Amino acid sequence: MPRIARIIGVGYPHHIIQRGNNREKVFLDRRDYERYLSFLSKYSEEKKAAVLAYCLMSNHIHLLVRPSEIEALPKMMQGITLCYSKYFNGENGRTGRLWECRYHSSVVDGDSYLWTVSKYIENNPVRAGIVKRPEDYPYSSARAHILGRNDPLLKEPLFVRSELKEYERFIRSEEDKKTIEEIRKQTRLGKPLGNGSFLNTLSEKLGCSLSFRPKGRPRKK
Repeated sequence: MPRIARIIGVGYPHHIIQRGNNREKVFLDRRDYERYLSFLSKYSEEKKAAVLAYCLMSNHIHLLVRPSEIEALPKMMQGITLCYSKYFNGENGRTGRLWECRYHSSVVDGDSYLWTVSKYIENNPVRAGIVKRPEDYPYSSARAHILGRNDPLLKEPLFVRSELKEYERFIRSEEDKKTIEEIRKQTRLGKPLGNGSFLNTLSEKLGCSLSFRPKGRPRKK
């Protein structure tokens, strides 16, 4: 089955998920998390992809990134994946693949879904039962976005300083299950996340149709 071409929208936020091979753990202790974050800082800056939000879980990662060039996203992920795999395998005396074959990504409608996707990312440890509040988890952008702490990884602000309390109220509000499933589905399938107007604008910029049709029989005329 041929691989579906990755959709990249320069200047748009992208939600990225990458899982450990066979969903095995890719972070075993604090040093592992910190090493990954150092690679994320290095390659996001070097390849010109601004990090807006992130969360590192034990067996997968979530990123919200805005690439400024068409090759920024794949080059950033390639650099991080190769360097961290080499580090982790060396530290643990292992060989072979650490990550799944391919990371998943979805172009995000920044006007309608930016905070929603960031909330989804930063609430991962809460949904997993690891912490009660997003800001209690040390390996995400939640502390910066909720408590206003400085995070050198976040080169581009998610919102202006005056919106800090508004975002805090938003992230603490109950999550909508349908929205969560929509984010997961679109990211897994590599499809953009946004309304019809956003898809039309993105289609024009990319020069291709992004009006995906469901599987099944075509509609009768």
